[in-house]
Amino acid sequence: MGSGLLNIVKKEVKEMVRDPRLLLGMIIVPLVMFPVMGLAMSASMSTVEESASHIEIGLVDHDMAMRSSEFTSFLEAREVIVTHYTDAEMNDFIAGGEYDVDLFVEIPVGFTAEIESNATAYVVLYTRMETYSISEGIPADVVSDHVYEYRQQLLDERISQTYPGQDPVLVENPVLVSSVSIVDGEVHQTRPTDITGQLMSQSIMMPMVLMILLILAAQLAAVSVAMEKEEKTLETLLTMPVARSSILFGKIAGVVAISALAVVAYIFGFSIYMGGMMSVGSPGAGLSLSDLGLVPSLEGMVLLLVTLFLSLVSALSLAVLIASFTEDVRSAQSLIGVIAVPIFVPALILMFMDISQMPTVIQGVIMAIPFSYPIIASKALYTGEYLYVLIGIVYQVIFTTITIYLAARLFSSEKILTARLNLKKKGGTGFPLIDLMTSRKKK
Repeated sequence: MGSGLLNIVKKEVKEMVRDPRLLLGMIIVPLVMFPVMGLAMSASMSTVEESASHIEIGLVDHDMAMRSSEFTSFLEAREVIVTHYTDAEMNDFIAGGEYDVDLFVEIPVGFTAEIESNATAYVVLYTRMETYSISEGIPADVVSDHVYEYRQQLLDERISQTYPGQDPVLVENPVLVSSVSIVDGEVHQTRPTDITGQLMSQSIMMPMVLMILLILAAQLAAVSVAMEKEEKTLETLLTMPVARSSILFGKIAGVVAISALAVVAYIFGFSIYMGGMMSVGSPGAGLSLSDLGLVPSLEGMVLLLVTLFLSLVSALSLAVLIASFTEDVRSAQSLIGVIAVPIFVPALILMFMDISQMPTVIQGVIMAIPFSYPIIASKALYTGEYLYVLIGIVYQVIFTTITIYLAARLFSSEKILTARLNLKKKGGTGFPLIDLMTSRKKK
């Protein structure tokens, strides 16, 4: 059985490697597409940051008084390039006229009087939208931040006048919050949201990669069986002096080998992509999780690999079972969506919520899906809570054993050649509503 199984594995790997669609979709695309996307994202965000540091505004000052001059000087002190324009030129800008500015700022009449009387003064920002990109709104946001800074300066001035000799910051903030986090009994001067944000940015990659891996592996296994049936080579393969169980395990082992190579490509490419996305403005940027003691343990990594392997084998066994009831590759690819749903749904839920925080019913549904446990194990790497993972491994062993047994029974019988699941009626489209409407029109 050993040499026969090895030959089947070699055959499957060679057939998949020779398929240019496989190399393009599973290896080349993630190695090229994700890094390019990540670099493009990083470059675009750097461009946005650079544009935010060089703001040019057209100022229309209808007030022409002390506070409006003070506000103009306040903007210029923050490296905002200010060019004065008339009201007619601002109207021309609104109508579509070309001016070498990012936006127009209008200071209405009475700006100084409103401030001096402790009333509310307004500043109007005119931003013309043309490409509707994120960068178009950045200059207005930067100027708005400067307006809020000027407002704070005015508040401090009023507080100093009302409470002479007092620190305006203390008067304005009688109560402040100093948020610290306790990690494994140690106090760290870090906000909890910074830690969770950093963990979130790192834990998103793992569920995404696991989802992609399981779905691609299931498609490979299904296509492998369906192609054998479509090209009528399965009959020849079954007549070879090799145990049929070796054929099943050979196909699964071949897909596992290719999937391992694919997941390396996806992890490499996706890590570059996520690095480009998270490098700018990410929660907890610059925070080192290792300094907080949040480092994946060896036992956690082992449990993650075990759950991933069991999920992979069970997904492949289910894919083989489903593909055995199809007639061609297209039908197998369509039916493999049955596996995609229980893979995607738990992963998307567990990315944003811990299973222990879910209602009991939802917990039961998640735990009943064997593909949930790699995601649970990836989150347990940092928490150290392995109870659900250990329960899941026992459940996965049972589920995987059953699926392999059913697939082996099917391969050991002649039903593997005759099994058919035809969802289309003869002469129909496969969609009952369309067929019904078509038949009525013919009548």
